Amino acid sequence: MPTQHFDVAIVGAGPAGAAAARRLRRSGCRVVLLERSGFNAARIGESLAPATQPLLRELGVWSEFESLSPLPSYGTRSAWGSSDVTDHSHVMSPYGCGWHVDRLAFDRMLVAAAAAAGVDVRTDTSLLHCEAARDGRWMLHVATRDARSPDLLRARVLIDATGRSAHVGRRLGAERHLFDRLVGVATLFADVDTSRQGYVLVETARDGWWYSAPLPGGRMIAMLMTDGDLCGRGRVCTPAAWHERLADAPATTARVAGTARWGPHVFSALSQRLQRRDRDAPWIAIGDAALAVDPITGSGVVRALRSARAGSEAALALLGGAVRHVVDAYEAERDQECASYLRERTLYYGAEQRWQESPFWRQRSEYPQMLDYAT
Repeated sequence: MPTQHFDVAIVGAGPAGAAAARRLRRSGCRVVLLERSGFNAARIGESLAPATQPLLRELGVWSEFESLSPLPSYGTRSAWGSSDVTDHSHVMSPYGCGWHVDRLAFDRMLVAAAAAAGVDVRTDTSLLHCEAARDGRWMLHVATRDARSPDLLRARVLIDATGRSAHVGRRLGAERHLFDRLVGVATLFADVDTSRQGYVLVETARDGWWYSAPLPGGRMIAMLMTDGDLCGRGRVCTPAAWHERLADAPATTARVAGTARWGPHVFSALSQRLQRRDRDAPWIAIGDAALAVDPITGSGVVRALRSARAGSEAALALLGGAVRHVVDAYEAERDQECASYLRERTLYYGAEQRWQESPFWRQRSEYPQMLDYAT
């Protein structure tokens, strides 16, 4: 097969990658979007803040989003710093409510929107190798699951949208700066009456904190956020240990009375910032590959869509030349974003003082030392 040429190659078709691909294609770029999965496995991150609405409208996919029949989210209830549950309503948001969605369906919707814009979308496709050619363009060797031989793609700009693994950037010599080893241990419940459950609930416990939210179709997801080492030692990925921990979260227990359909499954939720050594190659990282944040901030999809916008603008600038200047400016913005995030996270965890002797909360008390990283 002859070499195929593109302006931009994006690896990873999560919200950031798919949104960036659609933006760049609508700006006239030839774009290929590579995704290792076939969008068959469950995904988490189902609660969307009200600020998601203008970003989806700007992307031109609001009607497609509405077709997913998302459940309205009227705010967050939290038992954080106290056993008392307090309400944090979205009523003051200029965009009204937030939403609870089937995250897999949401991600598929964004990829379909990229394809509809003319992006060359390739699922079940792995990046085997990439390198910069002498002319400065990227050479990407990719293979679909059943391919007999890899394809060769060439692109002027490369975007890493591979999520928390930052798989491409690390291949190119960048280093992840890890802030924690947070994981989410999730179980999905069915046959739940969600008619009066239009909110996110967060509740702290000795080994971490609980998150739960309703989903379309009378389902509810509940997830313990804890550290990977604590999860492993406590075998929290087993149903017995997971439900034992759930008993320590009475508010969460009360709302998930239903039939467990799958889980517990463990998902990475670590915080990280990707640090580049060189600034002369025309590539950038976006979304969680550039900066992954703690879910307690409640800003995951909003950050992804904003990152797609910033990354698209940077990619267009890279196509125009002046690589070092563009990359320096882009990385400086991500460093400022990281510093702001670390301060925000310190405030969140500092509000819970009941279990400071436990390993999970003791580690969080060390966060202020990390603020020097990006200030």
